Amino acid sequence: MTTATAAHDRLRQRFGVRRVLTGTLIALTTLVTASAAVAVVMLQIAFLPVLSPSMSPMLEAGDLAITRTVAVSEIQVGDVVVLPRPDAPGQRYVHRIVELTRQPDGPVVRTKGDNNDTIDPYQLRITSSSVPLVVGRVPDLGRFALAGQHTWPRIALILLVGTCTLLGAKRLIYQSGPSTRERDTDDRERAGVV
Repeated sequence: MTTATAAHDRLRQRFGVRRVLTGTLIALTTLVTASAAVAVVMLQIAFLPVLSPSMSPMLEAGDLAITRTVAVSEIQVGDVVVLPRPDAPGQRYVHRIVELTRQPDGPVVRTKGDNNDTIDPYQLRITSSSVPLVVGRVPDLGRFALAGQHTWPRIALILLVGTCTLLGAKRLIYQSGPSTRERDTDDRERAGVV
């Protein structure tokens, strides 16, 4: 074996390792994405970025709160829920229920952020049949969710997913034929060099 052939084999081996690592990364990314999608549908969970430190230390600003929809009849004092802000239509907030009064036309709650000194100044009647209950958090991931609300990060994410998909498809297409080593061996045999 010549020095050039040995160097060529080492280079091919290095690219083979890179190819395996890239394939593994793409497979893991796909698996995590698919698992998250199944969890969202099967477990009826949702994700909400935390905007302020009012629920610290349970939820820090920039975390991603994980919520599960529960019937209003199941909520109780001490639950951390997502409710509409009465002073800002279209916006929601995450606080702990500190008072709960059940009434025929829906429960009335008072809430408080764990990091706030006082109870929120308003009482809120829950008129819906269900409410998002916070069941967990993913530290710092909410920052990425917030970035996704802007145009350029969305475009970058779409390009990243598209690139990964195209690379995966390319690998599948090129791996379906004979390997480079098999083609090189066949070419040598035809040329009379073994």
